[in-house]
Amino acid sequence: MKLEKLEKDHCYHIYNRGINSGAIFKNDENKRYFLKLANKYFSGKIAILAYCLMDNHYHIAVRITTDEKRATQAFSNLFNAYAKAYNNRFKRTGSLFEKHFKRIRIKDETYLRNLIVYIHTNPENHGASNDFQDFTFSSYPDFLTERKTNPLKIEKEEVVALFGDMENMTYVHRKNLGNLGGDVDIDLQGFENLAGLDAENLASHEDHSDFTKPLTNKPEHLKDRFYNYIQNLQNTITSKLEEIDEKATFKEDIWKRPEGGGGRTRVIENGNIFEKGGVNISKVHGELPKSMQTYFGVEDANFFACGLSLVLHSKNPMVPTVHANWRYFEMYDKKGNMVDQWFGGGQDLTPYYLFNEDAVHFHSVCKKTCDAHSPEFYPTYKKKCDDYFWNTHRNEARGVGGLFFDYCKKTETMAMSDWYDFVTEVGNSFLQAYIPIVAKRKNLAYTNKQTDWQEIRRGRYVEFNLVHDKGTLFGLRTNGRIESILMSLPPHVQWRYDHHPEKGSEEERLLKVLKKPKEWI
Repeated sequence: MKLEKLEKDHCYHIYNRGINSGAIFKNDENKRYFLKLANKYFSGKIAILAYCLMDNHYHIAVRITTDEKRATQAFSNLFNAYAKAYNNRFKRTGSLFEKHFKRIRIKDETYLRNLIVYIHTNPENHGASNDFQDFTFSSYPDFLTERKTNPLKIEKEEVVALFGDMENMTYVHRKNLGNLGGDVDIDLQGFENLAGLDAENLASHEDHSDFTKPLTNKPEHLKDRFYNYIQNLQNTITSKLEEIDEKATFKEDIWKRPEGGGGRTRVIENGNIFEKGGVNISKVHGELPKSMQTYFGVEDANFFACGLSLVLHSKNPMVPTVHANWRYFEMYDKKGNMVDQWFGGGQDLTPYYLFNEDAVHFHSVCKKTCDAHSPEFYPTYKKKCDDYFWNTHRNEARGVGGLFFDYCKKTETMAMSDWYDFVTEVGNSFLQAYIPIVAKRKNLAYTNKQTDWQEIRRGRYVEFNLVHDKGTLFGLRTNGRIESILMSLPPHVQWRYDHHPEKGSEEERLLKVLKKPKEWI
């Protein structure tokens, strides 16, 4: 993913969290050591305007005072040195932070003022402190008194000047505590608002679905819990795909839906392996459109929906296309009472040249995941997948199937928390199901004729998505973002009139399997 350049004399919001939302600071000693390292590596390169250190994430507002290379290296030195010391201290290995530290360029003084208020009030807004003014590991106490406990130098005069004087700075902080929307012109898109949600919704603690959720014992709503999960899963999957491709990286695009909500689209193109692919998350809400009210048989309903959807099209026709989706839906009456909720999702494989062992592997992972929850799940959801991904007008399957499940609601034997556990375990199994196939097939030789066949079969993939797919129809009917909805379409496709493969060919063998879904296990 393309990251902002750290340019001299410009201000930035720097932030990150622990891998899988885990802790990066286990005690005060850790936080003091982090600040000590920051002072060491930032000296002469980075000016600190504001910061706060929470247990599983941090926020820093900075002004760059050196060239891009030295500034970037200063941050890298800090995070690498701290992670190494943390791992040694707690006898752990592996990454401590998410892959890249995030940075957002500050566009104007209004944005910067609101960012500073947001950073300083973050501890109280998230329940980590009863009074943000007393939170030790924030820069705000430095503006009230001279402290010797925290070694990080703050550009106090520069910050106070943004607010006019200290009295007004205190007033603005207090006025906007817990009210990120309020009367101020704040644009949270890109840091707090990773999904492009409006600031009014972000002001509600119950609707915080961003990466900054604190480590507290507060109960989470199921929708928040699942949205946090798919944010983490998106990071995990895109990082692994970049790693195996070894060339292309994901371009990130954050978008807003005018009626409520938005999403974070990540697209990869022209790589060594992946010709085109996307791993998208969205979180949308509002009044259910009339067409969808008719579809669900309800009147005057509101809804909430979030999910992760991915499609990957490879350059090599020996590497199959894969699709996966995991989603959660809630429906409300006009009084805001939830009247229905369910999970859905699945994952399926679409090969162009059939290697039986690949299909067996993919289905074996699906079955193992299902069996951990019920022996009935795999045969049931495998058949549903065969039925759903059936191109009726062609009388053939789109691919070799996998899993498909929808309307997973509370029953006598399955609570909604049980469905959450099942759906998230399927999501966690995706890379295990797909990446070994990619690794095995990515370097196989292929001909132009085989690429032609791949593109002809891609045409059938497109037909299904535009004619039959419920996800595509839902996105279009709820005014979703067109670029994200149609991300699933491959870049090169052929439609040949009345095309038939040669008798006895590998292409014909594939078609015979697609005409009659097979039991792979």
